[in-house]
Amino acid sequence: MTEQPDGSALVSEAATPEIKQHRSFSIVWIVPIVALLIGAWLVYKAVSEKGPTITITFESADGLEAGKTKIKYKDVVLGTVTAIALADDFSHVTVTAEMAKESKNYLTEKTRFWVVRARVAAGQVTGLGTLFSGAYIGIDPDLEGKSMRHFKGLEKPPMVTGEVAGRQYRLAANRLGSLTPGSPIYFRQIQVGQVVDFKLEPNGENVAIDIFVQEPYYQFVRQKTRFWIASGLDVDLTANGLRVDTESVVSLLIGGLAFATFPHEDAGPEAEEGTHFQLYDTYEAARDDRYTVKRDMIVEIKDSVRGLSVGAPVEFRGLQIGMVTGINLDADFENLDFTVPVRIELEPERLHLAIPKGEKEAIDRWQRLLDKGFRAQLETGNLLTGQLYIKLDIFEDAPPAKLSFYGNMPVIPALPSSSQEIMQGVTRFVKKLDQLPLEAIGKDLQNTMAGMDRLVNGPDLRDAVKSLRDILDELKTTTQTLNADTVPRINTALAEMTTVIKDLDGWVSADAPLQGDLRKTLEELAAAGRAISDLADMLERHPEALIQGKGSKDQ
Repeated sequence: MTEQPDGSALVSEAATPEIKQHRSFSIVWIVPIVALLIGAWLVYKAVSEKGPTITITFESADGLEAGKTKIKYKDVVLGTVTAIALADDFSHVTVTAEMAKESKNYLTEKTRFWVVRARVAAGQVTGLGTLFSGAYIGIDPDLEGKSMRHFKGLEKPPMVTGEVAGRQYRLAANRLGSLTPGSPIYFRQIQVGQVVDFKLEPNGENVAIDIFVQEPYYQFVRQKTRFWIASGLDVDLTANGLRVDTESVVSLLIGGLAFATFPHEDAGPEAEEGTHFQLYDTYEAARDDRYTVKRDMIVEIKDSVRGLSVGAPVEFRGLQIGMVTGINLDADFENLDFTVPVRIELEPERLHLAIPKGEKEAIDRWQRLLDKGFRAQLETGNLLTGQLYIKLDIFEDAPPAKLSFYGNMPVIPALPSSSQEIMQGVTRFVKKLDQLPLEAIGKDLQNTMAGMDRLVNGPDLRDAVKSLRDILDELKTTTQTLNADTVPRINTALAEMTTVIKDLDGWVSADAPLQGDLRKTLEELAAAGRAISDLADMLERHPEALIQGKGSKDQ
């Protein structure tokens, strides 16, 4: 029989197990590790691909919505609005947006943001697509400048973005007129740019207008280029008549500018970016600015100046050499004398006159002109409108005048206007006519007419008319008799006279016998004359020959 181990031995063997450490990697950990790596990669990818976060301030959040409003450039989404908050002082709103990674380098101090909505301005309609898709934020990126993350948004879209090549200039104007941002700029009636912005200068005397001229048209903007307002319909009613001008229908509605470099002038080099120019009110003002020498003078007028206005031309023999700049009234109540000193501005360069070197030379020149009869005279420039202008000319019959001054300005004496002389002549004629005894003349004329009526309707005139009729009848009868009897006789006499004339013509013709006989007779008479002359000469030398004869002397 087999011996069984007791229970204590079994317990002893079980209480002493051999323990070994397991060193292999458990597959259970693969899943969480992979998940951790994927999560880390996703976090890295999200962080690495995430663009910068920026803030933009606007006066209003109209049309903007967090999580929906996009930031676009050329219709490509570059960011999304994530939050909109009202400022602590309620003065503006702050828009937070997450931008795309590729836009990082374009977020500089020169980058601009604005809200794109449907707008109608300066004759253009923009942003119509936002009526269906909603408003979005536009961006004008710029690489220049330092990087920024906080921006102040524009309340209006910029008129010129960085993608449009061209140059900006600044104009100084006395008034803005009808110009607005977006107003067109024309060169030879072609739109080449637009007004960008304007502001009032700190001194309050001028308006600074920023303009933009596109490429390649800015090459025509030179240092001596002149700009003028071409807004709307330019209507000018002067002594020269009615002038209507406009650059285009668009400028007629919203205004505009135009520029040109005038011929026969040195245009100068091409104008650089930011060059300042003067803005003129009209084309004529821009054109005439080349006359830099100006002389202020006074024309003292005694007549009425109704119809004369500031800006009226001053002409010398049909050529404009200046304009009227002021009209005043001087009253001398002691002598009850009233004159109208009209201030004019002359431009001697228009007549290519040499500029006097000094005051004495200028005074001497004006005195010589006055001695020659240089005077001013009001003339009607337009009969329809009654506008007047000042004519300067040499009047040889003008009375002598000495040069005087009104303040420091020379005075040009004025003669009565042609219309005034006509009216004065009419007035004198009316006065003389009024002095005539019209009532007595009327009575005499009435008596004369009554006498003529008695004569015309009296029996004597009727008898005279009847006698005249009888005489005319007799004269008619006599004429008919003469026509019947005398005319054939006259014709016969004329025929006979024609025959006689032909015979006479035959006698006196060069080859007629009468001509030969007459010539021969004349020759014989000439020979006889010579013989008589010789005889007279011989008798003068030998008078005794009359008694003794020629033969006795020879003996």
